[in-house]
Amino acid sequence: MLILGLTGGIATGKSTVSTMLSAPPFSFPIIDADKIAREVVEPGTRAYNKIVAYFGPKIPDLLLDAPPSSSENGGRPLNRPALGRHVFANETDRKMLNAFTHPEVRKAIFRRLLVNWLVRGSDVVVLDVPLLFEAKFDVFCGATLVVACTPENQRARLLKRDGHVLTEQDAEQRIAAQMPVEKKAWLADVVVWNDGDVDELRYEVAQAVAKLRPSRVRAWLERVPPIGAFMALLMLARNYFSDQKKRREKLT
Repeated sequence: MLILGLTGGIATGKSTVSTMLSAPPFSFPIIDADKIAREVVEPGTRAYNKIVAYFGPKIPDLLLDAPPSSSENGGRPLNRPALGRHVFANETDRKMLNAFTHPEVRKAIFRRLLVNWLVRGSDVVVLDVPLLFEAKFDVFCGATLVVACTPENQRARLLKRDGHVLTEQDAEQRIAAQMPVEKKAWLADVVVWNDGDVDELRYEVAQAVAKLRPSRVRAWLERVPPIGAFMALLMLARNYFSDQKKRREKLT
């Protein structure tokens, strides 16, 4: 099973590409790290409790008002916009938030990968992770695909999408807080440029899939647990050892 790591900068079009990959003619299963990240901070979860304990004294409006029934789940839901504004302006606290959430996200992703491999027999699974390289999720991927666009288009799309809640300064902070898109493109196996219309993007996605999709023979072999596990270990070894020097050079 090919684990295809999908990432990009904020507002570059990653979600659009993810939707394309989940629909015919591809119909790939999508493991959405953003969705999982929301699930692991629901009231009562381990990550939620850590976030409330650490950020509660720093962010007065960290928790939303909620109907009494929601308290049965362990507390009031997080005010995600307030938390986001705080951590995007504070690198240390952003790292703390990641330390609380990333281990829980990794566990949930691993469980979903096992289901797609052992139960569903999927040939390709898309791992949709905004911080694919930063969080080192790319080590677990057989190939990586980055959705990129020019900085001008990125800024304009972000303000068009979230301008009702973000100022221009907020937008600049969120873009600056991420790894530059050009660096992600440098690290990726394949880059899909999203500076044109939807039809151009769809063509680029189809070309990328044709290049990365495993052969039928390999796909069938990897469905056999011992063979699939062995090939997965080889991939991990390659990513962790053979490519580490190259990755370090690119990330510096």
